[in-house]
Amino acid sequence: MTNEFEIISEATQNYILCSGTKGYEDLKLMSTLAKIIMNEDDKSNRFKYKKKYTLKEVDKIVSDFLINLNPYYKDYYDLRKEDGTIIFDDRKEAYNESAYSVYDDINDKRVIYVPIRGTLDDAFAIVHELFHDINLDKNQESITRMFYTEGMSLLGEMLLEDYLVDNQFKDAKVPINYSLYCAKSKAIELDFNINLLLEYLKDNYIDVAGVMNILERYPSSYACDLIDTMVKIVNGEELTMDNEQPYILGTLIATYMYDRIKNNKNNIMELFELNNELKNYTFDQVLDYLDIDYNEWDLNDNSYDILEKCYKKYIKSR
Repeated sequence: MTNEFEIISEATQNYILCSGTKGYEDLKLMSTLAKIIMNEDDKSNRFKYKKKYTLKEVDKIVSDFLINLNPYYKDYYDLRKEDGTIIFDDRKEAYNESAYSVYDDINDKRVIYVPIRGTLDDAFAIVHELFHDINLDKNQESITRMFYTEGMSLLGEMLLEDYLVDNQFKDAKVPINYSLYCAKSKAIELDFNINLLLEYLKDNYIDVAGVMNILERYPSSYACDLIDTMVKIVNGEELTMDNEQPYILGTLIATYMYDRIKNNKNNIMELFELNNELKNYTFDQVLDYLDIDYNEWDLNDNSYDILEKCYKKYIKSR
């Protein structure tokens, strides 16, 4: 066990050296966003599928949704099927794999991989990864896209859910409920990473007692998530916060943009325009575009309050 704590200590030190993190000011944005999600109840008992859907049925659902959302997106979906970008993997071995969207530099091609599970989860996976592909620039991977692309894809899922609910599809809310459950787990993981960094920065080291002190601050209901996080850090020999930051920011940006669309349907244009322009924007320019106020280090209090309000509102609507 001592060796595991040594790995966590070294991983924390390495992150600080590589990132240049100096104190709480550098971590406040993500720390505050993670706590917004952690403070809300999850829907852990509400993601059981009751109906099977064939790939043909899923393809029609996605196509009809995209036509309703934006005909250009339907054409884009057809193009990506025709040019071989989308890989539908219906092998039994693929059932537990995760969908993903990447640019294959070696073969100079886009790849959207979708393991088929035979439920509405397949439709959500297709939309999620298609939206990633839409804002993908094969010539450059910007920091802005890295942080915001998840929000665009999650918003796409939320809009798909609305379409499915309106058209009375069975299990329409199951994938989103699962995503919200995962968001809380990811928020706990991010928060633990941040606390490791803050503990280390106190005296430029962290020992077993320091890690245990952090663990004792959390409620017992977080135990499984915390253990899983430590296992990831030990196995990967590095902190995992960079993997979770885009998801946490994306979740809150998505619920914020969703609320704006509900208040004014014309705000759907924000999704389309950002999907086209993410590569050309800085991190702050996206905030400006979405009317999210910020200061030198992070968002201002009013912005945090708005993001929290929108997230709470969306959670309660479940």
